[in-house]
Amino acid sequence: MLIDASQPFAVLEECAEHRLYVVKNLLNSMASMNPSRTDAHDFSNIAEAAYLMLKDACDLLEAARLAAMREGRRNE
Repeated sequence: MLIDASQPFAVLEECAEHRLYVVKNLLNSMASMNPSRTDAHDFSNIAEAAYLMLKDACDLLEAARLAAMREGRRNE
């Protein structure tokens, strides 16, 4: 994912929060699956999607942290 680090803190944080929400729902779906009736490949695909979304969220949070410093925000 390419991140436009020039975006304001609020935009970057909102994007990160959205990805975290999606990851939470993916993992909740995975936890609700019946392992004996689910293809192992499906588990692998969900885990990989969750990993990628979580990585994106972490990268966005780092960009948001830098934007907050740029904007002179303090820890709230």
